[in-house]
Amino acid sequence: MMAADKPVLVDEKLALSLFLDSLLREPQPEAEENTAAPALAEAAPAPVVSEPVIADPVITAELEQAELAAAPVEEEPAREEAGAEFQIMLFKVAGLSLAVPLEGLSGVVEWQDNLAEMPGHADFYLGILQHLGRRIPVVETASLVFPPERLAALDVPPPRERITRIVLIDEGRWGLAVDSVEEVITLRREQVRWRSERTKRKWLLGTVIEHMCALIDPHAFAEKLASGED
Repeated sequence: MMAADKPVLVDEKLALSLFLDSLLREPQPEAEENTAAPALAEAAPAPVVSEPVIADPVITAELEQAELAAAPVEEEPAREEAGAEFQIMLFKVAGLSLAVPLEGLSGVVEWQDNLAEMPGHADFYLGILQHLGRRIPVVETASLVFPPERLAALDVPPPRERITRIVLIDEGRWGLAVDSVEEVITLRREQVRWRSERTKRKWLLGTVIEHMCALIDPHAFAEKLASGED
């Protein structure tokens, strides 16, 4: 039995590695930077001594790229507010582990098969959960987190055959359908590989290094659901 389990573990690690690679990388705006290249021909005849070197468009472009690379430092003050340590909850989605900061959660409830239908909505809407007098839209988390081609490659059962829990976020305004809830752990900030840029997939904070799982920002994820943005 153990030998049969090994291919599954290898497939999971490979899929997770590909997933994290594809999500954590942000395209650099090189096309805009290259618009300065035609100015090289005009700058070439300039006297070596009399023209300030800093005015060279190539150097200017390099400085701008250096500033862009230093952008992660700007995110640190926001994270300092949470203190040196914070707690996260690990959960499974389409067989892979994800995590979310505990402070952004509103609760976890059992999956219910009798969710009210939502005609006219996208396929990832699974229905409406009636909870504590509120009507909470429940979404299929895997379809929103994984690129379609990655999700198809995972070859997992349909959502309603694997989902067992609903994770509530945004003060209970949204429900994230997940396969299972694992555990709550305490982390230090240095145990997370924080994303350097969040212009795309703003809901993705980074990677929990030890557990090799993506860390989701529940507040940004709720904004994504409300606005329909990536």
